[in-house]
Amino acid sequence: MSGWWRHGGRFDALSAYLRDRGLETQWRIAIFAFTCTLGTLPLILLASPVGASTPVARAVAIAAGVGAIAVSTVWLPGWPTRTRSLVYNLVCCACIAAGSLSMSYAYAGLMGCVMFAVLGGYLAYFHRLVDVVGNGGVAAVCAVITATRLIADTGDVAVTISAAVTVVALNVGVPFGIYSLVHSLHADLAESGRDSLTGLLNRRSFHQALRQLIVDQGSGAAVNVTMIDLDDFKGLNDSRGHATGDRALADVGDVLRHTCGDAAVLGRVGGEEFVVADTGTPSGHAETTNAVRAGIAALPFDITASLGTCTALLDDHVDDPDDADLDDFLDRMIATADAAMYRAKRAGGDRVEHRLLTPSSRQQD
Repeated sequence: MSGWWRHGGRFDALSAYLRDRGLETQWRIAIFAFTCTLGTLPLILLASPVGASTPVARAVAIAAGVGAIAVSTVWLPGWPTRTRSLVYNLVCCACIAAGSLSMSYAYAGLMGCVMFAVLGGYLAYFHRLVDVVGNGGVAAVCAVITATRLIADTGDVAVTISAAVTVVALNVGVPFGIYSLVHSLHADLAESGRDSLTGLLNRRSFHQALRQLIVDQGSGAAVNVTMIDLDDFKGLNDSRGHATGDRALADVGDVLRHTCGDAAVLGRVGGEEFVVADTGTPSGHAETTNAVRAGIAALPFDITASLGTCTALLDDHVDDPDDADLDDFLDRMIATADAAMYRAKRAGGDRVEHRLLTPSSRQQD
């Protein structure tokens, strides 16, 4: 449970999952339509005796309905960022609370707290456990207030208890059921994104991890990408067999894990091609790549490696994971590192070539 609580959420990973499968548009339309529908409820109930009755309560109900409809438009331009998604949830949470507390009939207000479960389900799917608990805390406060009002108005304890149990069950069961399910599925998805021989990320998963690594950095930070290609790996396969070649690839993966550190993103993107991304300083990254080169040369397979690096100095425009410029920036980073690697290979191999790339496409040798 402590690990779940500290987990940063899976908004970016699940957003990328939906984007890769062409499901973003369906999700955006569904969330927009559902939010608008719920936003109309306090407005419709203005025409009913159970709805808001006093001028202040009616103003609150109108604000709640209009606020929910207005914030739903965040889904129209495109998939929101993590921050915009959290703002959407905060506004919806406030609108549900305001709508429930504005009802003149306390039972209607208490049952309105069921809507927090829907919001909690969304938070459980995309965001952190602490966000789920915060939403549940607001739901609990509203439920206590409306339940107290219901007992005071009707004296019917049995109905109040049954309604409160329903609200609690849904606000606990739905979010935490979804959270535990996503937690389990995410582990399986993470394994499916790894190369079975080396345990490193495959091409798609590495690209997603590099995207998140860049987004998590501030303006002016440095991100490094290194392309690694084993020299004359075909000769190793031809002379000692593919089983030996597979052991060599697995050992190269171990060299990367032991040399690059826990914070580095490691991938195998081809037969004998590997890629590394980290956020170390250029000088520190140079030391790491030289250590990788030496570590591969020291393996008992008589192989060496050509390495090409690209250090990117980040600008403000790369802080949005859905920005189209970010995809272009990633492609240029990888292409620059790849070109440097081929230059190292043409120079005889067993060496490192470094490049510097800025978001404005300036490149220096």
